[in-house]
Amino acid sequence: MAFIPNLRSRVQAAESFSYIDNLFDYGAFIQGASDSIGMIPGGQQNAPIAVIGTGIAGLCAAYELLRAGAQNVVIYEATARLGGRTWSANFANAPANFYAELGAMRFPPSEFGLFTYLNRFGIQYAANFPDPGKVDTNIGYQGKTYDWPVNGQPPAIFNTVNEGWNAFVTQGFKVPNGPALMAPAAITTLLQQRNFTAAQAAWQQYIDVFENVSFYNGLVQMFTSANPPGGTRWQQPADFQLFGALGLGSGGFGPLYSIGFLELVRLIVDELETDQQFVPGGIQSLASAFSNQTINGAPISSRIRYNTTVIGVTSPGPGKPVTLLLSNGTAPQFSRVVIATTNRAMQIDLGLAKSAGLISANQNSALNQVHMTSSSKVFVLTKNKFWLTTPGLPANIQTDTLVRGVYCLDYTPGHPQDPGVVLLSYTWEDDSIKQMAMGSNKARVQELVADVALTNPEFAQYVVPINGDYDGNCAIIDWDEQAHYYGAFKLNFPGDDGLSQALFFQYLACLTPQTDTGVYLAGDSLSFTGGWIEGAVQTGVNAACAVIKALGGSMYTRLNPVDTPQQNAYNYYS
Repeated sequence: MAFIPNLRSRVQAAESFSYIDNLFDYGAFIQGASDSIGMIPGGQQNAPIAVIGTGIAGLCAAYELLRAGAQNVVIYEATARLGGRTWSANFANAPANFYAELGAMRFPPSEFGLFTYLNRFGIQYAANFPDPGKVDTNIGYQGKTYDWPVNGQPPAIFNTVNEGWNAFVTQGFKVPNGPALMAPAAITTLLQQRNFTAAQAAWQQYIDVFENVSFYNGLVQMFTSANPPGGTRWQQPADFQLFGALGLGSGGFGPLYSIGFLELVRLIVDELETDQQFVPGGIQSLASAFSNQTINGAPISSRIRYNTTVIGVTSPGPGKPVTLLLSNGTAPQFSRVVIATTNRAMQIDLGLAKSAGLISANQNSALNQVHMTSSSKVFVLTKNKFWLTTPGLPANIQTDTLVRGVYCLDYTPGHPQDPGVVLLSYTWEDDSIKQMAMGSNKARVQELVADVALTNPEFAQYVVPINGDYDGNCAIIDWDEQAHYYGAFKLNFPGDDGLSQALFFQYLACLTPQTDTGVYLAGDSLSFTGGWIEGAVQTGVNAACAVIKALGGSMYTRLNPVDTPQQNAYNYYS
């Protein structure tokens, strides 16, 4: 999601820094743990531990627990597939090195934990993700087509919103009769300088002003004020329609106007919209790399129980074994359990709300209320990379119509006659829901191609699957309809950041043995950065640290997520 922030870039990878909502440097912590993040004492190393889910959060937690000395770890996966929402699907009738990234697909270097693991496992990445403006781009808006040349300025029609948003990011905003809010980019600098006191104070001001404000109303509050960032008031409805139709750039924001304003600002502060990277080998290779690690003489993959759904979690109380009710009719018991699924799977599949006392009433309420976003993707494997072989064609198209975002992906650079992967449509919320009842792959793809033709008819004629095979050479996903997911990623509504606070720090139950039930939650939907792998990494590490601490172990450094928590850094309900 970025129009203007994607134009910001770094010459080289930055030194890791803390994210604004948790103020803990996970990148530095993980990078420093070359051997293990901690150590479980010998008498507890055979304690039975369960991990539920083989997304990145669950795999990360299992990997770090095994490195810390755990001997008896079992991982449950409800499906036959590894990786959760890191899903690099192959096309049925194509070579294996062409992927449809059905889930995560672009990765900013500020995902410091993620990149630590990518580097550790030797997974290659490149700065060639075709975001708008990074490649030749067409923008279709209200029936007209606008060109945005590679590394050029956005079309002039966007000047007001472009300059206004850029000014906000770099200069901040003086609230009428209120505080002068620090520029998001300046808060990032404070985090990089490890000036947490000043960064925390600046972010609390944003919370005080915008916590209960939607993204749309936040924009209105800023850009129709007497002193709008950039100096020019946005006109209603024209400028807000422009911004809503094409968003901050890699997808339309109109359907997301109802989410919390702070959800977008934290992406800028944490630099999650800067220098997006691409993993040519498919991001699911990270899940595979975790599972292939051999620890204690066996690969992690040998500990995974596929097609085994956990349908209940119970415990008689703190200090007692935790029982998992499994779909195969068994009910194994464990000393500690890490639940690393989406919040909706925790609510619906595992029935956590029905198990009194496993987590606090406040956390249960948060689990049930966190908003998961609808999202859909449609991929087509084409005969060649026509956007490279045909002069004048764009590699990215953004529209205010049905397809919303089109991305041309190059998995074999330097070989333009190789097959091309076209992400024909990437949509969220209402735009996603529009497509769910379109019928067959062929009907849907052809409808979307006709829609692309409204912006660039020449481009559209090339978007045909190899051999006309709409089943084997097209890949489609609607995340709302995926069993065990019930949505794509978390985005908070106004006033709901306190829910993320309650869920992200749930792992600190390990600090109070008298009430600790031995169940710890993980997953990006429980983080402040839903939809980004870093949220999964951070919560997976948190859960592993909680198990180590609860079993009487220690971390490799006193600066760790358990002993230096920041759970009370902010008041989201002021």
